[in-house]
Amino acid sequence: MTDILLIHPTEGGLDTGKQGHGGMPPLGMLWIVAFLEQNGLSVHVIDCQIDNTNIEEFLIRENPHMVGIGGTSHTRFDVFNLAKTVKRVNSDIPVVYGGPHATFTAHDTLSNVAEINYVVRGEGEITTLELCNLFVRGRGNIENILGISYRDKNGSIIDNPERPRIDNLDSLPFPDRSKVDVKRYEMSMDHLGLPGASVMTSRGCPVNCSFCSASAMFGRSLTLRSASNVLDEIEILLEMGYKGIKFFDSTLTLKKSHVLSICDEFKRRGLNNIPWECEVRVNTVTKEILAAIREAGCYLIDFGVESASTKVLKDMHKGITIEQVERTLDWSKEVGLKTKVFFTFGHIRETLEDAYKTFDFIKRHKQKIDQTGGGVGIKIYPGTTVEKFAIANDLLPKDFSWSLPYRDPETDFFWGHTHIPMLIQPGMGYAELRQLRYKLILPKLLNPISLISSLRKVIKFRNWAKIWQTLRGIYKTKFR
Repeated sequence: MTDILLIHPTEGGLDTGKQGHGGMPPLGMLWIVAFLEQNGLSVHVIDCQIDNTNIEEFLIRENPHMVGIGGTSHTRFDVFNLAKTVKRVNSDIPVVYGGPHATFTAHDTLSNVAEINYVVRGEGEITTLELCNLFVRGRGNIENILGISYRDKNGSIIDNPERPRIDNLDSLPFPDRSKVDVKRYEMSMDHLGLPGASVMTSRGCPVNCSFCSASAMFGRSLTLRSASNVLDEIEILLEMGYKGIKFFDSTLTLKKSHVLSICDEFKRRGLNNIPWECEVRVNTVTKEILAAIREAGCYLIDFGVESASTKVLKDMHKGITIEQVERTLDWSKEVGLKTKVFFTFGHIRETLEDAYKTFDFIKRHKQKIDQTGGGVGIKIYPGTTVEKFAIANDLLPKDFSWSLPYRDPETDFFWGHTHIPMLIQPGMGYAELRQLRYKLILPKLLNPISLISSLRKVIKFRNWAKIWQTLRGIYKTKFR
């Protein structure tokens, strides 16, 4: 019998025909798994990205004491359907929901989704262990578990006090990747085509960009793993057959001593021939730091510029200047680093004039940028400044709820996720955003190599709707 079942959903559920391979293992959940097993609990994981296990049959066979479901805003309705599946099999099994979306929508979720009993807010390891101790071992009581929200016997929603952050991340075991079939994830190193593994060396972000909830999720303080702890995990991943590392910290370079100690540890162990990639902020790097990470094996840095408009950068609380961006691009070329730069359009109070400044910037610096990322249309996520702005300015439907059905078919041209609201504001509505989207994708459509690559992805993932969405969006842009 399994004590705990943890489920990681995939967008669209198990009947989309897209299962078989995923992008990356759910590191947060696998960290929790390792911590629970370290404390003597048996845990089974079903990652619906890659695993077609019949959940009803598993529940009947194993009858776990508790089911935990993770997820994001994109998978929230899949989470709710999974919770209903659990309760349909056995209404007595407690269902626990965690992750960034759950953290910021606890009251909304508990008010509208009867099948979810408890919401874990923030970091999940200790809170989930205490819930397991209660439901598996009969220890403790619900009123004393920090960091959870739930309904009491009268149906009132109770928020227990916040749980303090985990200060010593080295005290946690490494994410337990043995619980999933890692060979079925298809993450590769950009430009190299080598199999890559995801690693996180820190939690939290002191920056508060308007579109991101990272600082709200973990607080604006930063907790760090030691360099030796990080490289111990990387050595295990290399033994598993991975050929490169992608660091998924919000920003690896937030603390100079941290990133330099990791570089030193790569070199000390003779692993600076292993290619790795990380995200930086242009106001946290120097030429010295960039040279150090290059010497330690880094070949590609990612950073968000978002906009070339100083006004827009200020409104999104980005905390960078265009001069810092240009300097980082120059330094990167000088030390031999490739760059992947993110640009996004449709920010708070952004105008078409602001957006065209960004296109001009990309054109002027195209020789220094190896790869671009991002897109048109700012998604509204719970817990962000963008959400607060949208609510304050009546830019969301009056009856909007994160837990009730929502669909905006106008957004499918931008990213295809019609159930995530998009920031639509005066001067930057659907028509303006369609213009920007068309301008962004036109060079790719006119480039035979890029077009063939995109079509191959459509065929591989059987995402035929993408073709229709793109053609319809172009028609609306040019003929309406």
